[in-house]
Amino acid sequence: MKHVYTVHTKKIEDKIYYFVKKLMSLPEFEDLANVVVGYGMHTNFDKACRIAGVHDTTSRNQLLQDLEKQNIPCIQQKTANTPADRTQKPRVRQSIQIVDTVTRWLAERGAAVLN
Repeated sequence: MKHVYTVHTKKIEDKIYYFVKKLMSLPEFEDLANVVVGYGMHTNFDKACRIAGVHDTTSRNQLLQDLEKQNIPCIQQKTANTPADRTQKPRVRQSIQIVDTVTRWLAERGAAVLN
């Protein structure tokens, strides 16, 4: 068993997101696909690695070298109070409508089912 790591980036709303995958490979079994055991996405490369479960510094350095080979800009440091931070739109929460049939079901049978 060995772990294989992949990284790629994608620009979303003028920010570069890092996508890091941690795959488990079993080379002793032929024709067996790799299994994803960790997946991380973040605008900070180190946080994406931490989310994916890549804690080994040599593996992280290898991923950074892979990014450099692909001519992709590496770790972006976010500075406080940049103009882009001040112009972000506030998030709007979407309301959820609960229909009367659900409310009636909860009143009639839901308490017995949930308990």
